[in-house]
Amino acid sequence: MRDMMQNHLLQLLCIMAMEPPASSDPDAVRDEKLKVLKALRPLRERDVLTKSVRGQYKAGAVRGVPVPGYLQEADIAPDSSTETFVALKVDIDTWRWAGVRFICAPESGCRISSRSSWSPSRRFLIPFLRFPAPYSQ
Repeated sequence: MRDMMQNHLLQLLCIMAMEPPASSDPDAVRDEKLKVLKALRPLRERDVLTKSVRGQYKAGAVRGVPVPGYLQEADIAPDSSTETFVALKVDIDTWRWAGVRFICAPESGCRISSRSSWSPSRRFLIPFLRFPAPYSQ
């Protein structure tokens, strides 16, 4: 789960929330992503229970075929507390995203039965293209 959140979902969050870079140069894009990461409001200990969800998948069915829960999988200790799902509510402290809560959750993975994903709780129309459109005749 650490890889899913820190590598994939935070990348998507950065792309969604970053200001337009001065160019499509990788350094310019990286700089704008870094600004988003630096603007993430830290979760305080008291916020963990209200702004995060962690869990394990349970037994169920995939396309009508029964499948075991995480604790029933081969080579998994029956008392394992390893998470197989994580979701976070995050706030980005910038002028553009003030008051907008982002929900970061995987869209697919270890037996997630319904589609979910990260998104801001309010949608904004951005009046410009993040990168120039390709020239066409």
